[in-house]
Amino acid sequence: MYDDATWFPVCAGLSALGVVAAFFAFRRRGAAAGIRLFGWAVLPMAIYLTGMVRLLWTVGAALVKWVSGFVFSPYVWTGLALFGVAAICLPVAAAMRRRQASRAGEVETGRTAAGTRAAGSGTGGSRAGGSKAIDAGAGGAAGGRTNTGKASVTPKPVEQSRGRSKGKDDDEDPLAGFEDIDEILKRRGIS
Repeated sequence: MYDDATWFPVCAGLSALGVVAAFFAFRRRGAAAGIRLFGWAVLPMAIYLTGMVRLLWTVGAALVKWVSGFVFSPYVWTGLALFGVAAICLPVAAAMRRRQASRAGEVETGRTAAGTRAAGSGTGGSRAGGSKAIDAGAGGAAGGRTNTGKASVTPKPVEQSRGRSKGKDDDEDPLAGFEDIDEILKRRGIS
């Protein structure tokens, strides 16, 4: 299909028409329009002289063949339909999974909160009573009034403000509140 003798007159003719159009555009609309059209006019001859006509012909023929096979093929349209189904199903499934996980998290949060309240009241007040005693001790020291009626601001050491002294044995684990979180993480296979 490709022949040099056929393409030379086509490219030369397109360039000649472009140069004539560029001349008239230069006279009527100004230098910018004429120069722009002249640049477009010399492209067909540049493509011919560099041998790119054969390349463009091959690429164009392959593109036309692919598009015609794409448009008129029932297999291709079936494949496109399946892509569409996948594009709908995957995000919907991900959203449903997130919703189920958030519901399970709400149920787990409700269970752990109820278990924490029951454990706190069932230990004889070691957690709940201990924290109340700490709060009362801290509030009593910091909330005390002087004779002037203003609150005294006496900073306490860090160990005493947390309810611990250096010589006292710790009966409770400092990470005691994290058992529920650790249990959830183990169930999910994270820890």
